[in-house]
Amino acid sequence: MSNLEKSYVEAASQALPEARCLPFMVYSDQRAYRQEKETVFHNDWVFVCAEQQLLATGDYFALSIAEEPIVVIRGKNNQLRALSNVCRHRGTLLNDEGVGQAKRMICPYHAWTYETDGQLIGVPYGGDSEVDKQAHCLPEFALEIWQGLVFVSLASNAPSLRERYASIERYLARYDYAQFDTYYGGNVERWQCNWKLAMENAMESYHLFKVHKDTLEAVTPTKQAFYLEGGASWSLTGGKYKNSRNKLTNWLMGEGDVTDQYYVLISLPPSFVGILSRESLAWVSVYPAGTTECVVRSGALSIKGGGDSGEDEFTAAFFAEDKMICERVQQGMASTHSHGGSLIEMERVVVDFHQYLASRLMGESNNTLYSSTENIFFD
Repeated sequence: MSNLEKSYVEAASQALPEARCLPFMVYSDQRAYRQEKETVFHNDWVFVCAEQQLLATGDYFALSIAEEPIVVIRGKNNQLRALSNVCRHRGTLLNDEGVGQAKRMICPYHAWTYETDGQLIGVPYGGDSEVDKQAHCLPEFALEIWQGLVFVSLASNAPSLRERYASIERYLARYDYAQFDTYYGGNVERWQCNWKLAMENAMESYHLFKVHKDTLEAVTPTKQAFYLEGGASWSLTGGKYKNSRNKLTNWLMGEGDVTDQYYVLISLPPSFVGILSRESLAWVSVYPAGTTECVVRSGALSIKGGGDSGEDEFTAAFFAEDKMICERVQQGMASTHSHGGSLIEMERVVVDFHQYLASRLMGESNNTLYSSTENIFFD
């Protein structure tokens, strides 16, 4: 293990109050990135899309998981499969990135053709050459659907997600999550920053008062954010919406159910951060596209008719703010004469994320959970 790897794991393993920022170099070092590709994105469950995006036969979602092209596609037997999105002939990408529709997958280079189950069924102009079609099927990867969210693992022995996320389900039930049966599309952006910076930013509410002064802070103030429970595998934080009603209105009508007053932020490393409210589960998903570049996608499951243009404009505004600050932080990561400082209690969720990274890098499970002394949802 190199000195950088040692300092990375040592910093990521620390719990509060000793926890500090990760070494700046791990946000720009190629060796650190290669190790994360292997131990994190190519060896654990990674969020891909919502099942609601892929309802009809031939519906697909294509993306790269740390530069490994995959496609999730609904087959003729109504089954979702995760397949390689690379033609077995000469390596051309089969399907365009994002959501699409393909009754059969046809390579745009030489038209080798595959069924939705990955079987090679056509080799044009083969002549006297015999291609063993069974030997040229698309590789298939593990796929699991948890609460309508589709996850893929490139590992051959990934444990089920159901047990890992079991403790989160009571919060989903509290918000009547089953009613969110309609998908609303979001944005796809490329940010010039390391994927870890985008994830750390997405999961913590400490920066709202400064970065999002006129957007998120006006609705969900930093001072009303709090930690609920979690650890290396997942984390839950919460926050209270700003009450714009006057005292008389509150006295006459009451403040409503706790789910009307508070949201829950669900962080599922390595790539998913969702905000659960009475109206929706909206999310940000982050995927590395290199050492200092990442792809950031947004989306939401909501009640039918729940989306509107005002929400889209609001989301676009705070996304632009997040992109700006993450790219600014990335510039600071080039410093060789400075290093990060202590993480504070409001960044406990970031500490959880770091401990997830440490557990993956060391090949060990970290099942330590932390719970706040008070839980407004279940006390």
